[in-house]
Amino acid sequence: MTEERRPVLRVPKEKGQRALERVKSNDNLDPSRRIREEENDILIPVKEGGNDWRSDLESREKRSEKNPYEKVKERLEHLDEKKEKLPDRWEMIGEVLLIELPQELLKEKERIGEAYAEVLGAKTVLLQGDIKGERREPEVEKIYGDETETIHVENEVMYKIDTSKLMFSSGNIDERIRMAHLGKEGETVVDMFAGIGYFTLPISVHNDPKKVYSLEINPTAYDYLKENIGLNGVEDKVEAWHGDNRDFSFTGADRVIMGYLHDTWKFLDKAVEFLDGTGMIHYHTTCKDSDLPRDVKRELEENIQRDFEILKIKNIKSYAPHVFHVVADVKVDG
Repeated sequence: MTEERRPVLRVPKEKGQRALERVKSNDNLDPSRRIREEENDILIPVKEGGNDWRSDLESREKRSEKNPYEKVKERLEHLDEKKEKLPDRWEMIGEVLLIELPQELLKEKERIGEAYAEVLGAKTVLLQGDIKGERREPEVEKIYGDETETIHVENEVMYKIDTSKLMFSSGNIDERIRMAHLGKEGETVVDMFAGIGYFTLPISVHNDPKKVYSLEINPTAYDYLKENIGLNGVEDKVEAWHGDNRDFSFTGADRVIMGYLHDTWKFLDKAVEFLDGTGMIHYHTTCKDSDLPRDVKRELEENIQRDFEILKIKNIKSYAPHVFHVVADVKVDG
């Protein structure tokens, strides 16, 4: 069977964000296909026009009436009753798929990876393990394909990432979208745990801050942060800095983001120092459901040596059984 080929707009990476905005404003973005990366270019799927063509496996699969999970099980009929233990949930980051498998299916992991890739249009499938250490580095195993670097597009923001070296939590999407619209024009923001730009990028793309200082200690994440700043065309708004944020010297921020979950309270005094007066802190932490909101308030009270008010505590997602990832919006007075 001849593969159907459909139009894409090929543009250099540095022009990717502006081209994406233009395509969306003209209602010409094809939502059934993903933005892809090829060498030094970005390939944006368009409904018509474009300047190149690509095969359309992903769009063809979506036209089927059966859901992806049913199609995966059809391809793996040889598993018999074990096919009911195949995961019906997964995480797709760009063109890389992450899944978890029970012990009894690990002997078939390569064939399982291939089936999921065919159904979901993934170029690589990773078997997901634990997240290790303060730098939140994932333990993964390639079970299909080789390329782990990809571009994930969300809320008109492009995130380039190596999924074998860095984590990207799809469960935090609501918070990334919320942060994109919280800031005010002309604000100075400090993102203390910037990663590849999880919060820095939506704030910079959707707002007009005076400056965002993006601080990151992990060298791999820092390299992708710098690349993503250029990819999204926000070089004039963002200054990236590599190192321990406690060594960064700055005061006068209007807003500080603490998007980290490993003893975040230890960094609260530095967050207050960055404000040097009245401002907002978005404090991320984990808490047992039975201890909400008491433990969050206690952490803040013990570590902020100024008057403050908790405006909101938001439950972002489940972190472990009966433990939640939460964020507190804290207004600090000078």
